[in-house]
Amino acid sequence: MVVILACVGGILLLAPQPDEVDQPQVSDAEAAVAVQEAEAALGTQPLLLAPGAADEPMADLPAEAVVPLDEGWRLDYARTEETDEVGTWRVGVLSPGERRVDLEQAVDPTEEWLTRSDEGRPGLPEPVDVGGLTWTVQERGDGRTAWTYEDPEGGAGALTTTVSASSGSEDLREVVEAVSAALVP
Repeated sequence: MVVILACVGGILLLAPQPDEVDQPQVSDAEAAVAVQEAEAALGTQPLLLAPGAADEPMADLPAEAVVPLDEGWRLDYARTEETDEVGTWRVGVLSPGERRVDLEQAVDPTEEWLTRSDEGRPGLPEPVDVGGLTWTVQERGDGRTAWTYEDPEGGAGALTTTVSASSGSEDLREVVEAVSAALVP
């Protein structure tokens, strides 16, 4: 038995081991199709978090739809789905440190859609100015922080944007700053 275990252990030590495991990413073409589907579903142009987009604008998308992020970020998913019975555009990116940041956008969201970010935590959201826009910041009960921007002049049909990540994440602030720059007229 010892001989067999030594042989198996030796084989495992000699077998090549990957340095890292790459997760599947959304291609630029898949992301462009997803944005176009979201625009049709929401009736307005949503934003796409696009790593490296400042260097290479994404074909097939208007420039105002693309929020450029630095190299090293990865687009993890981009899709439209129902959240609290509201059509929602969702985009997830992974930072260079492998931390997830999520962007959600909805037109005329319900109170349930807006308040779900404060699950389990009492108190009013804290207003924070970023890039000339006033965001509200709430700690979620699941240990994530959600930053929400509602256009004060938008009225019916206005797009509401939420960016969330693990609490205390510097990556979250970086994405909020990039989204603010994209939302400022």
